Amino acid sequence: MKLSRPTMPKWPREIGWRTIVGAILLGGVIHIVATFAVPALGPAAAMRKLREALPPNQMVILRPAAPGKQPLPFLAPDAFHAICRYDVTTSPVNVSAVLGDPGWTLSLHTPQGDNFYVMPAQQLRRNEVSFTVAPGGDRTADFGLARRPSGSETFIETPTSEGLIVLRAPLRGLSWQAATEAMLRRASCSPVARKR
Repeated sequence: MKLSRPTMPKWPREIGWRTIVGAILLGGVIHIVATFAVPALGPAAAMRKLREALPPNQMVILRPAAPGKQPLPFLAPDAFHAICRYDVTTSPVNVSAVLGDPGWTLSLHTPQGDNFYVMPAQQLRRNEVSFTVAPGGDRTADFGLARRPSGSETFIETPTSEGLIVLRAPLRGLSWQAATEAMLRRASCSPVARKR
């Protein structure tokens, strides 16, 4: 029995090696462009959805994630979330929260999904936090605030006029659920008072 030697298919010879290399390079360029374009296109839908569901400058506690009932995709069912959609176009926003135990995090995000500030809970740090979110630059005088900020107050400059403040609380077990929800309810997000 004589075995025939495998032969190369005809299509590479008919198309030419330059066309094949060009197609591979074009595929690579399309892949890279698509990879960089997805972050710019994807979060807009999530922010649009949250913009409709969340009132501005008010902390809202989300229901725990369940199959088919997630406010956003990929939320873990073992954590509770409180979210504030902040808008600093008319006034800075005061934020206060309790970071209960290690594992709790408070983060600030732009509408594109970039986070620009994260505060994790730590054992040796005080667990009550309070700060003011203001637009970039020293624009507090532009808002006609009732008082000038003191040196002890914490101001966080936001790169965009709106975004999200997310308080994430991991659930250690069902017996801690009521205590976790009570600490989440203590979180607040409100506009700074103006001069009268």
